[in-house]
Amino acid sequence: MGETSARARLAEELRKLQTASGLTYTQIEIQAAKQGRKLGKSKLSGWLKGTNVPRADASFALLIQLLEARARNKPGVTVRGLPWWRVLQKEAATEREATTALKPAARTAPPAPKAMPPHPEDVNKATRLLNRLPLDGYWLRWLQDAETMLKIPLIVSDPLCDAHRPLQNDRPDYIDPELHAAHQELVAALGALTYEFNGMTDISDEGQDALEISDHGTPGARNNLHRQVCQARDGFLPAYDRMINLLNRKNLLPPAPKSPLDITVDLLAARWAHEGALAAPLAAGTLLPSPDPTAPYYFAVQVASRNDQGPQIAAVGIEMVKPDGALAVSYLFPARGPAHRPQLPFQLTAYGAGQVLANAPEIAVSFRALGNMVARVRPFAHTGSGQVFHGDWRTRDEMQPFLDKVLPTPAS
Repeated sequence: MGETSARARLAEELRKLQTASGLTYTQIEIQAAKQGRKLGKSKLSGWLKGTNVPRADASFALLIQLLEARARNKPGVTVRGLPWWRVLQKEAATEREATTALKPAARTAPPAPKAMPPHPEDVNKATRLLNRLPLDGYWLRWLQDAETMLKIPLIVSDPLCDAHRPLQNDRPDYIDPELHAAHQELVAALGALTYEFNGMTDISDEGQDALEISDHGTPGARNNLHRQVCQARDGFLPAYDRMINLLNRKNLLPPAPKSPLDITVDLLAARWAHEGALAAPLAAGTLLPSPDPTAPYYFAVQVASRNDQGPQIAAVGIEMVKPDGALAVSYLFPARGPAHRPQLPFQLTAYGAGQVLANAPEIAVSFRALGNMVARVRPFAHTGSGQVFHGDWRTRDEMQPFLDKVLPTPAS
């Protein structure tokens, strides 16, 4: 067998399957975009010509599923199934890696340039970038995992939109020309993504803290808008990765945490007072003073750091469990609080604390509707990197006085 026999066989089998399916490159690209995947003509051409070997990822699996679904009933076509294709892909990828490893190294290599310490202004500019687009941001994990971009949570879109203008106007430029070019590329990609976000519809007034693809009357128009958002996302993430990797090579990333996170999470009672929230333990919630008897009540989840680590807090909420310990309902606090002010996500400072509010009567209604199904409640907080921290359990008896205060039982 020749040196590239597995790669050639994979390409030949893909060409046969595409021919049997009757799908053109353009049709494949459109079908993939409907499912939030990018299968462009150049990528497909490389796979079917054998110049590139596909990775064993969701895009490759989607291609096989599309082609086999169309070719299934064609005479003379054998539908082999995804496991067979994955074996062939692995053989081709292994062969490619072995061929690359056998390439002789250059006989003489130029001496590596002496590393220069980063310029202080570049250090400051990198710090501002990472404060705006942190590595542990919830938005990053969400964009990487999202199967579709039809609906974007505000805790994803807001930080990105808020970061674009400050990064675009950040002065001075990097001293290092390589960093300057990567920064410009990242800002341009971020601008393209936030431009798509700005064209979406804010549906938070419908009870969902999210942006949604606008309805332009036809499925084709909506699919086209969705494809544009996906393409903008797929342009931004690689630009962000290139910038982060470049900062890493130039020793501009902050050091890894020296100690693990030590986060406390508490559930409090709160009442609005003087453009701010006055919070107290649940047991004292019924005594919260206010000159305005109509001032609204809230539940507050307070998140605090007990060491020098200050992560991003992406989401908070409460869990209500049944007497047998099974989860009855989980309630996420909104990304926007009183007066529609942004409250999530937020950066928790070292040895600092932050609060997130949720409308207390709304929770009280849910609590009352569930009745004896709820025995205990506890708060939780998610960091941007996905870690979850829980607070102490509160019994129904501990919760009830404040719940009755914010939602009195109607007189019989």
